[in-house]
Amino acid sequence: MTIFIIPLILYFFCHYPLKKIIPFLKDKSFVDKPSSRGNHKELIPKGGGIIIIPCLIISFLLYSYLETTVTNKWNIFLVSILLLFVVSLIDDIKNLSAKIRLSVHFFCVLLSVYFLKPDIIFFINNHNLVIFEKIDINILYFFLSFITVVIWLWIINLFNFMDGMDGLITTQMIFLSLLTNFLALFSLIDEQFQFLSLVVLSLFLAFIKYNRPKAQIFLGDSGSISCGYIAGFILIDSFLSLGPFISFLIIILYFLLDSSITLIKRIYKKENLFVAHSDHFYQRMLRKGYSHEEVLKKISILWIILLFLSILALKAKYIALLLAILITSIILLYFKIKSKNE
Repeated sequence: MTIFIIPLILYFFCHYPLKKIIPFLKDKSFVDKPSSRGNHKELIPKGGGIIIIPCLIISFLLYSYLETTVTNKWNIFLVSILLLFVVSLIDDIKNLSAKIRLSVHFFCVLLSVYFLKPDIIFFINNHNLVIFEKIDINILYFFLSFITVVIWLWIINLFNFMDGMDGLITTQMIFLSLLTNFLALFSLIDEQFQFLSLVVLSLFLAFIKYNRPKAQIFLGDSGSISCGYIAGFILIDSFLSLGPFISFLIIILYFLLDSSITLIKRIYKKENLFVAHSDHFYQRMLRKGYSHEEVLKKISILWIILLFLSILALKAKYIALLLAILITSIILLYFKIKSKNE
């Protein structure tokens, strides 16, 4: 019952502080200022994460107190979320250097992966790949740990990259939490993930009222970085536990493809990867004159399709994944054509 009561209370509780913090942040000039690469022409407060992330942390602390099944990896999850939130909030205020930000991201991910050691060993011992039988388990452990760290860091930062349009990350988190809760209801993932998904769903259903087009407030780095960490945690845990990994991969496929293709293009053009840009597919649509609402509706329709494909993946994972890649690629191609020729 705790799993459902806390998120329900959270949904109604969050509305008031979110409503009150908007004028407060404006008064304190804690705003996202319009720029040549930006997608807004007005000063918009960027502190949504100040409400969202502490509420998530407090909710999970309460859940940990009431339940006895919370493991060390979940405790480290909370510590990492808190550290990422604090440093990202400082970055929102003072613009920290990329070196400091990435160092903190690396530390949090490394710490998390260290406490995932039992899961990594489980994956090695229970996977059917023949090559695993020919390599020393310690070498495999360090190799998989390295790959996990790199992928998790990428997911954290791509969520930050994609935080450039009204309601985009908010809607992604809603669909991710819907899928997570659905899978937990059928005992395909741990119960703790059901609680996490319900908390995330409650928070972002409350937040979308103020973040949807035309947005009154943004998440800021304090919110988007934490969202990336949460998405990475869910994806990686499902992979290591031999769970519904493909389903989770499908639901965040738009973010993965948009960011990865954009990164590859920037590397090919030898651009500075640490310099802010507006080359994502959705950003090019906005620059061409399409409204935030128009673009978000198109991506939301894609997410509805991806949600159904994520469920289909439980029975036919490779067919569902191929269909998801194909449909998402068509949307990206559509965005490219429209932003160029319209």
